[in-house]
Amino acid sequence: MMTAESVTFVQGGFTPIGGIETFAADFLSTLRARGAKCELICWNASRSNGNPTLKSLAKCGVTISSSTWRWGCRWGWPDSLMVSQHWQRLASARILIFGKVLHERSQRRLRALGKRMILITPYRPAEMWRDRCPDREMLNSFDSISVQAKSFEGDLREFGFEGRINYLPYLPPDTDDVAPWPESSTLRVGFLGRLVPDKNVEYLVRSFSHLSNMDIEAQLHIFGDGPDKQALEALASRLLLRESIVFHGSVDRSRIAAAIDSCHLFAFSSRTEGQPVASLEALARGRPVVGTPVGSFPEYLNGALGAIAPEGNPIAYAATLKSMAEPIFCGRLSPKDVQRAYKRRFSRSKVIDAYMEMFRSFD
Repeated sequence: MMTAESVTFVQGGFTPIGGIETFAADFLSTLRARGAKCELICWNASRSNGNPTLKSLAKCGVTISSSTWRWGCRWGWPDSLMVSQHWQRLASARILIFGKVLHERSQRRLRALGKRMILITPYRPAEMWRDRCPDREMLNSFDSISVQAKSFEGDLREFGFEGRINYLPYLPPDTDDVAPWPESSTLRVGFLGRLVPDKNVEYLVRSFSHLSNMDIEAQLHIFGDGPDKQALEALASRLLLRESIVFHGSVDRSRIAAAIDSCHLFAFSSRTEGQPVASLEALARGRPVVGTPVGSFPEYLNGALGAIAPEGNPIAYAATLKSMAEPIFCGRLSPKDVQRAYKRRFSRSKVIDAYMEMFRSFD
């Protein structure tokens, strides 16, 4: 057990909701429970009167060092101001863990400190940098990069990363609680996440519209909020789906379990991913997942855990949803089956221990 360790997590922008932010909160609170001294350095943290995630971190003893400046992201101004404002805290840290890559100028400045720097990839590298290859020197400012899928390693080597690569998933949620399938003959498909372009929820809505032609009665429950919400509601109206698609809005962390339990399965149609925390949360509660072939999805969505659906083919995506629903309604797949498969694939205690071992290896 790590008791005298000190961990500084550099997040850059910290949105009220988001997979990497959820991981950062879980990660730091878990380390804090093990006796580590933890600090989160970020910007945009207090925009909405201090978001609940940060409040809960502060309550469990994590030091929050934040900057409220959030304009000029294109030029890296928020990152630069955050680094300048908290320079002394960064300089005194032993290890800097990054949940996102900062602007190149800020990365170079931090590298000059001579600290151990670890990046935990928020997306698959080939997807994250598909439009612009990262600066090789900036990429190698990290001593180590932690990836959530083995396929990410080849991407990093192609981009010229020469350091250590660790294969470590995000912290898997762990629960023994599992609810039965919803008492409904209507297939309840869920989506949990931000309504932003990268999540490509428009494609999910268009795919869902084809289920009505496949002799299956279904509802789509969208849990989340974001800038795409209004356009998605308009699309649902144009497709005459407003009775079949329910927009629940933002879901407080305390209500996520109930939201997951209310559905039979969860569907993701992302253009790019790392390892969606929402998918792990669904699997942990015994709900299979359908996802597109991006990020780490192809490495674990199979068998009882779910299936991969194609990109750019709504009819084929809908057919995948139907095929995933069939064993649920025929009794060949139970929530306990999904949860058992999930626990065989993901062990929270082993992942935490692996992170601790990685930190100790830098002593």
